[in-house]
Amino acid sequence: MPANKSQHFVPRCYLRAFCADDEGAAINVFNMARELLIQAAPAKGQCAKPYFYGRDGELERALQEPEGEYGEIMRRVVNDPHAATWTDISTLSGFMLLQSYRSAAWIEGEIRLAEAERAMVADEATPELLESLVVTHEMALQLALSAFRNSIESTAHLQTRIVLNRTVMPFFTSDDPVVYTNRFHLQKNVLGGAGIGSPGAMLLMPLTPRFLLLSFDPAIYRLEKLLGKLGVIDRVSDVAAFNDLQAVRGHANLYFRDWNDRALVASMYEKAKPRRRETWFDVETLQETEAGSNTFVAVAGRWVHHPGRREMLHTQRNIPAPATWPSLLTYTEHARRARRGVDQASLWE
Repeated sequence: MPANKSQHFVPRCYLRAFCADDEGAAINVFNMARELLIQAAPAKGQCAKPYFYGRDGELERALQEPEGEYGEIMRRVVNDPHAATWTDISTLSGFMLLQSYRSAAWIEGEIRLAEAERAMVADEATPELLESLVVTHEMALQLALSAFRNSIESTAHLQTRIVLNRTVMPFFTSDDPVVYTNRFHLQKNVLGGAGIGSPGAMLLMPLTPRFLLLSFDPAIYRLEKLLGKLGVIDRVSDVAAFNDLQAVRGHANLYFRDWNDRALVASMYEKAKPRRRETWFDVETLQETEAGSNTFVAVAGRWVHHPGRREMLHTQRNIPAPATWPSLLTYTEHARRARRGVDQASLWE
């Protein structure tokens, strides 16, 4: 049995930058479920669950290596962000990608997705099929690791930058700090899904109240202002857009360093509240319009089985959007010319 029963799905080395004290012992919290501000809550118990990674400690120990690398790089970045090498930035990008899959929100989402799929077919499915759709916490962890490994290649084309916040507004973070979004997909109504490897992908994670890590598709976006390797934000509205995404996508808690920012954090949540979702996926049954037609449509109303027609479950992951997109990233000329509402394969025709 591991010595550490409480296991963090957002590591303490990450949350330390948002702690209210230099020792990393306390952190200011806005709990979104209760809409409650908590001053100087114990940091040790945040983003942790008993034996989240299992009782043998094997996975938790494996995660210590990337966490250690992250902590070492961030100590140097905070002192001198210009000293970050491209290798450092690549390592931070890998940490961000891993964090997106190891969060409690992702694990719980996989379990709830499986439950939704079971509910969709419960009336007609065989016991064997229903059993095959069960996903336990342990299975969801393995799915998370597999998804992470698969995503390494699909995100290799993304460009990653550390972004310096030069405004008076700080970044804050959440218990699900990595946000995936896709402005291009949402604004161009691109068909074919908006997976992490799709055109226009953006992945972001606040690093400290003054730094953000941003990965983006360079074929679709360009960074408007650079200072060496760093991206630069000089507009409060851009910082607000990134904070808005934390408030929209965060799982249960928002975290911030300075207690004087509590009204700002509560206000950001209030504005984001209508766009928050209980689940970030939709599940629907698709059925052939006629036997052998190869044309599938969503079943409306009560599901009726038609012998000879093929059926399938369709899952769609939804992506958040800020109230206003940050001006930090603008479309390339190539992206501006892309036609609306077409399939990904024919975007540039």
